Amino acid sequence: MITEEYPKMDGVQAWLLQKSSGGQGRRKLVAIPPDVNGYTGRLIRNVSSAGKTLLYVVPLQQDLDLTPLPSDAAEFQTMPKASCQVCKESMPLHILALHVNNCVKSQSTEEEDETDVQLLSVMNSPSFCREPLDMKQDMKECPICLCCFPVNEIAQHASLCGERPEDTSTHMTDVYVSTDSECSVPSNRTDPLTDLVSEADVLQWLSSQVDTSKDFRICITRNDLVQRGFIQWQRQKKGSPVNKLHVTFIGEAGIDTGALSKEFLTEMMHGIETRLFEGSGKKGKSPVYSISDLENSFYRTAGEVFSVSLAQGGPPPCFLRSWCYQFLATGNFDALKLTKDDVDDTEYRSLIEKVEVADNLTDLTEDIVSCGYTGLVKLDKRDSIIRSFVVHATVHLTPMLQQIRTGMKIYNLLEVIGRHESLCSNLFVPRDENDDTAPDADYLMSILEPELSERGSPRHAKENAIINFFQDFLENLESSDQDKDKKSCEYGIQDLQDQDQEEHWSSKHQPPRMSVPAIMQWLTGQRHKPCLPSERANFKIHVRFEHQCKDTMPEHYICYPLVSACTNTIFFPVAHMNSYTEFTEVMTTAVTMGRDFSRV
Repeated sequence: MITEEYPKMDGVQAWLLQKSSGGQGRRKLVAIPPDVNGYTGRLIRNVSSAGKTLLYVVPLQQDLDLTPLPSDAAEFQTMPKASCQVCKESMPLHILALHVNNCVKSQSTEEEDETDVQLLSVMNSPSFCREPLDMKQDMKECPICLCCFPVNEIAQHASLCGERPEDTSTHMTDVYVSTDSECSVPSNRTDPLTDLVSEADVLQWLSSQVDTSKDFRICITRNDLVQRGFIQWQRQKKGSPVNKLHVTFIGEAGIDTGALSKEFLTEMMHGIETRLFEGSGKKGKSPVYSISDLENSFYRTAGEVFSVSLAQGGPPPCFLRSWCYQFLATGNFDALKLTKDDVDDTEYRSLIEKVEVADNLTDLTEDIVSCGYTGLVKLDKRDSIIRSFVVHATVHLTPMLQQIRTGMKIYNLLEVIGRHESLCSNLFVPRDENDDTAPDADYLMSILEPELSERGSPRHAKENAIINFFQDFLENLESSDQDKDKKSCEYGIQDLQDQDQEEHWSSKHQPPRMSVPAIMQWLTGQRHKPCLPSERANFKIHVRFEHQCKDTMPEHYICYPLVSACTNTIFFPVAHMNSYTEFTEVMTTAVTMGRDFSRV
């Protein structure tokens, strides 16, 4: 039926309905998630207010042909037509209204050309048409236009200045405007980087640098995701990281409208942190000294992932040591103020501790000399020895950081952090306190938008009970303090430093470690709060309730919540969540086994 009404939809395989809501003038379109059975008449009637609200059909993988139909198209055969009095061409009335203006303008071209010739006679005066000015010449200000000109030209300019048309000022070139001190050259081109005053401005500017003319497509399985992610990222030839990221998880039905990209960036960022960096994480981490990863350019790819993640709504890489970020911003190792606390390598930390407590340094002489210390190995030189350990442990990591700097040239991110080092610090370095980037139970509950039944009805009571169960579920996860265990990742896999990489990422259905950020990733594809204030204000999780599962499937005994991460929607099966115990069991199984994007 839709192709009969809209012939250009022929061949479009996947699409969503969207509508605009709230505000005046230009409004943002909001996706309407399909029901369990797709777009039903009842659903369309509800969201369109019985046909009063305009709905938009938005294709997901193809672009509609927006070329205007010609005036003799078959669609216009039954429409009333009229002929243009200028060109005598017959066309439908709504096309004729637009055609008349262009046709009349073409007839008046000769008159406009005559006017332009008269205007050029003024513009070709000595004051407008001349060679670029030499700034070393003596300049003098015109008392009429307040512009500066060379002394040998000011007389000729002044004779024509009062006769110059007012609207020609926008065409002037090489004009000098005076200031209180001297005549200077005004610049109409402002550097956009100078106007950045907040993190939101930085992220907004980065997002504006994304080239949407092509897609940067990544097709990948969840097995060994980080390793495969590095390889597939480097192999892409039809697009580059400057383009819009488009992710496909092989074997899954999900179509990337934003959620799959955020899921991929979230997993890649977590994998980069655990594989290419080491440290406690409380004050940041330092790169792992890995020559093989350096030769494979994985650190450069990590820098590109940092840029793409910040520009396209992914999580910020806020896990770097302060000195690492300073080096990324400046590229100058000599300016760094390093201390022994900046050393994350376990071998060097152990040597520092031994030197601090040693009564005799003889047994440590070989280790001290191997770190580049050439002074006397004596106890009174303990501070100098420790300093050599710190410098040696950090300076040999600069090739890794330099390769990350190369990757961060995408979207000119390297230039941005170089010019706004303190402004961008919180995007790369963990905050000491008041860190509001990680979602908690209160945040998830605050962004819920449940669609409740009529107040006072039995369904309304059950729906409120499920909302309370969900809140208790999140708060219990939060109170269990599982997120503080930094030695293992949130999917229950040991740290990459203690286990072989292939074994680490080998299981696609490894049970996820339950946490509030993991629940948020399951619902939306991302485990971080949106960074931009505008996105954070519109970031909601829609909650719906399925009351009729036993009527539609009488013989089933269990069903689980359905999640549409692309539209941030979850459907709770009310009949199977009569108590908090049932709710916990159903939710745990759903989150554990339902990581794939298996529904369109």
